[in-house]
Amino acid sequence: MSILPDDIRYEILSRLPVKTLLRFRVISRLWLTIIGSPNFIKWHLKQSVKTKNNLNLIMSYYRPGLSVFSRLCRLDLDSIEALEGDGILQLVEINDNPLRHHRYKNRIWGTCDGLLCISNTKQAILSWNPSTRIVGGPVNHSNQNYCVRDYIDIVVLWNPSTKKSIELPFALIEIKNARHRHLYRTYGFGYDNTNDDYKVVRVVVDQDIVLNYEVKVYSLRSNSWHTADKFPNQDPNLIGIRNSVAGGAMHWISVDADFNSSIIAFDLGLETYRVIQLPVCRDLDFYTYLTSFGGCLSLTCHHYSGHVDIWLLKQYGEANESWSRFITLAEQNIPDISDYFVRCIAYSKNGKKVLLEMGLNLVWYNLEKGSLVDFMIIHYAEDSLEDIECCLESLVSVDVAEAG
Repeated sequence: MSILPDDIRYEILSRLPVKTLLRFRVISRLWLTIIGSPNFIKWHLKQSVKTKNNLNLIMSYYRPGLSVFSRLCRLDLDSIEALEGDGILQLVEINDNPLRHHRYKNRIWGTCDGLLCISNTKQAILSWNPSTRIVGGPVNHSNQNYCVRDYIDIVVLWNPSTKKSIELPFALIEIKNARHRHLYRTYGFGYDNTNDDYKVVRVVVDQDIVLNYEVKVYSLRSNSWHTADKFPNQDPNLIGIRNSVAGGAMHWISVDADFNSSIIAFDLGLETYRVIQLPVCRDLDFYTYLTSFGGCLSLTCHHYSGHVDIWLLKQYGEANESWSRFITLAEQNIPDISDYFVRCIAYSKNGKKVLLEMGLNLVWYNLEKGSLVDFMIIHYAEDSLEDIECCLESLVSVDVAEAG
């Protein structure tokens, strides 16, 4: 192995799964150096994306009405493709997830290059500034003059393949007079190609009498948060948004003073905004679900007439950028559609089918025939499904010094 050129060594090793590569690091100092090098990590990542190997579905479950720990589970995508016909999918619980000891729901906000952005919630005693009316950071005791007890997010970047994780520092919500019961938030996670960095974007909306919001950005390179400028004269609507990072930007639906809706794109590198118009939908009455799929921004339009259209934004950021209707589902093909959103999860290896999330079901959609096939029930005891994301295995590090 030592006499082979780097590109040949990389080509051979990049075809192996992460678990095997982690074991191979103990063979020799040379293998340890090769497998841990940034160039090889990027090579292996590129190979996994190209071949669609080493893909897993990561799912968050919780049991309604009970104060129990929520669970994260794994399902190998190859096993779903191998299952013929309808069936029940048995999941494997991930016992080493970094939030396993926390109560409340584990949320999966997004995935990028084998890393997951996940969160949970805990109670904490926070300082309070009566002058600014802003709640501050956690304190160790409550015998100070101004303190409040409230819930805060615990946000973690985690590589489930290497089992390495980093807990993000606490980020203040600096909205004056903000009340927890009126706060809505969402997180976006993606790669900043401009600065070779991984970023988390948090959007918090205070829907009290007067709507207000803030945008904060976390950089893995600096391991710190900062406040970004807001887009003027637009109010974010965070309902129906999940993992909406595509094309190097985070997206959300926004409403202007005339109640016109559009999509706001926040560039992760430049931290600038632009407006993307919604596609022209078939009916006037519909609700939307904004996410990403296959590297594209994806918008699901649920029409009250019963039809569902899934759109993809093609040629993102280019002069000929346009929406393309990707999948259309008729009412008779969709059971109890009012109870959930329909969302694209993953392509099959041959690219001829798309895995759809439909409530507690995973369903293959045949792109050539334009029809649904193979309904699969996601089964895990009596728990309810909260989030599901497709995550590839990678060696990408969450160490601050090695970000990017």
